[in-house]
Amino acid sequence: MKNYQLTIKADDKQVVLERILQVTRYRGFLISGINAKVNTGTHVGTIELMVRSERPIELLVDQINKLIDIKEVKVDNSASQQCIA
Repeated sequence: MKNYQLTIKADDKQVVLERILQVTRYRGFLISGINAKVNTGTHVGTIELMVRSERPIELLVDQINKLIDIKEVKVDNSASQQCIA
């Protein structure tokens, strides 16, 4: 399995995190870690999502980008690595 780290910028709304987690599960990715914080001045949240899967990460990124309150999704390629499991 490959590990990926996504950095997601989104509007500060309660439902955004739930939608991201739902899409992640539907696309067949396992969540191995999550860190979320909000900039109260700009009302933009930053979510760092660590996932793993055999599937191409583009499948997940494309679907997250389609969500209405998402501003940006970046994949940290240096975090991508092979996991022996």
